[in-house]
Amino acid sequence: MLAPMDAGEHVILVGFMGAGKSSVGRLLAKRLGRCFVETDDLIVAREGRSIPEIFRTQGEGRFRELEAEVLDLLKLKRGDVIATGGGFPCREGRMEALRAMGTVVWLAGEFDVLYERALRSGSRPLLDGKPKEEAAALYRARAPYYRQAHVTVETTKAGVDHTVRRIEALLRSRERVG
Repeated sequence: MLAPMDAGEHVILVGFMGAGKSSVGRLLAKRLGRCFVETDDLIVAREGRSIPEIFRTQGEGRFRELEAEVLDLLKLKRGDVIATGGGFPCREGRMEALRAMGTVVWLAGEFDVLYERALRSGSRPLLDGKPKEEAAALYRARAPYYRQAHVTVETTKAGVDHTVRRIEALLRSRERVG
């Protein structure tokens, strides 16, 4: 059973590319009256270059280091809705750190649906020029990390509004537990 949610805790969205973390996060933050933070946007602002450019010029290793720096910054904040990049929680100790900061919500979905959404939504360095089978292997490798979330919300057939309402209901049920 989940412990009651404190108003100062973050609501942290994790999931694979195409799960809707950005869209859901923006609307959820608006409805909860909280700030919305996107980890990728923090990295872009700090580095002054796009994610694809960081991958191209400095590599994935450097990008993951930047994510670790952002994680340290998020620990200083309170009560935000945070949308993480798809690989953000998939490093040793990161899910534990995220869970300690608030309620972690996995926006889950069927791989084929998420893959198609991700392809439609713009440049994805980990998808560019790679076969679908490689993306499927990445999804399978990341799923054990995502499963460590406090709650899971299925997004395959759900729109943004439905997903946000489901998260709100889960958060309200946490508040009633206490």
